[in-house]
Amino acid sequence: MKRVYNLKIGAAVIVAALLLTSQPLHGEAASSPSYELILDSGGAIEGKAVIKKGISYLPLQKISKELKIATTWDKSGKKITLVSPIMRFAVRLNSKQATLNGKGTVLTAAPFKNGEEIYVPASFLITALHGDGLKYDVSTKKLSATGIYSGNDPSVYSGLKYELDQEGQLFVTNAKGTKKQLYDFKEKTYSQPVYQFSKTDQGLIILNISDIYGEPMVNKKNFTVVIKNGAVIRQSHVSYFKRFEDNAVLSVDKKEIVLTDGEMLRILEDGTGKIRETYDLKKLGGEDETYSVEVVDKEYLLIRPNQTGLLTYIDRKTGERTLLYKKLLSEADQEYAEMNDVPYYGDQIRFRERKGNTLTFDVAPMTGAAFSKTIQISPN
Repeated sequence: MKRVYNLKIGAAVIVAALLLTSQPLHGEAASSPSYELILDSGGAIEGKAVIKKGISYLPLQKISKELKIATTWDKSGKKITLVSPIMRFAVRLNSKQATLNGKGTVLTAAPFKNGEEIYVPASFLITALHGDGLKYDVSTKKLSATGIYSGNDPSVYSGLKYELDQEGQLFVTNAKGTKKQLYDFKEKTYSQPVYQFSKTDQGLIILNISDIYGEPMVNKKNFTVVIKNGAVIRQSHVSYFKRFEDNAVLSVDKKEIVLTDGEMLRILEDGTGKIRETYDLKKLGGEDETYSVEVVDKEYLLIRPNQTGLLTYIDRKTGERTLLYKKLLSEADQEYAEMNDVPYYGDQIRFRERKGNTLTFDVAPMTGAAFSKTIQISPN
């Protein structure tokens, strides 16, 4: 079985776009599907969704109001930004360009206005709200998702409160107030940490803690622990500059864990934390750099060096590397990716999906409109 790992900011697994076979609807007509979003606190919010050209949308302002997420519009009245203690994202009317926690992304469809409400693709909004399990029940005509951010203390999980102090010591406090040290990273922190939890099929807990700091906020430290029966069995930490990557996620099939410290890539077995494979990222990438790992598949890896920011395809069998911007960008955009440092060096290429031996990438060049492009790979 082929396994694909997609290492993107936000929730442990990024949800794919939800395509529904229905006639386009406008507004909250009676035949529109309903939605039910289960909160991480155990509550739920409900309402009506919209289907337009086969894409499901959710009402952004209604949901943000119920979740008490602050919203602001820019002067043009086209861009809306939502900010909470653990997330920040922005969308623009009639544009597929969006940002999520400091990173640009391309939506499956453009948000649109219907009356006084703004509708955004359900897949993006659920991801931004740390949700999971987006699905559609044909019999009930209902969209649903779980784990939606409720506004509760994000450092609390399953009745335990986690705290990473300024010296890099991770503590956990139970309901009785008993506090103990869980791990010591021996690495200073500089801002209010952001906590993200995920649970594997075999019961392991992955805790990712982000420390974004500097003026402007251009530095990010990731601290990660994999917990089994209340004890840390694996850990890593990594620092990025002008990059907002994560360093641990679940695989798409949720059977393995991908963990990196920027220099080494480890693939862990679910349930035990046993290291199945290890890769030297500096050797693979050919540069004395700190790397993020965006995708791991049977035949290849996609890695990105922090400074140059150029997404690199690595053949796992031969070790041959290919700079994807040379294949996917025009000459002008290649030069821009190499020379521009606003907001950071590098390309704007993101992996979307694999179908057979075809890889699809979303490309958002700084000098033109966004587009998608594919490449063919040879299976090993």
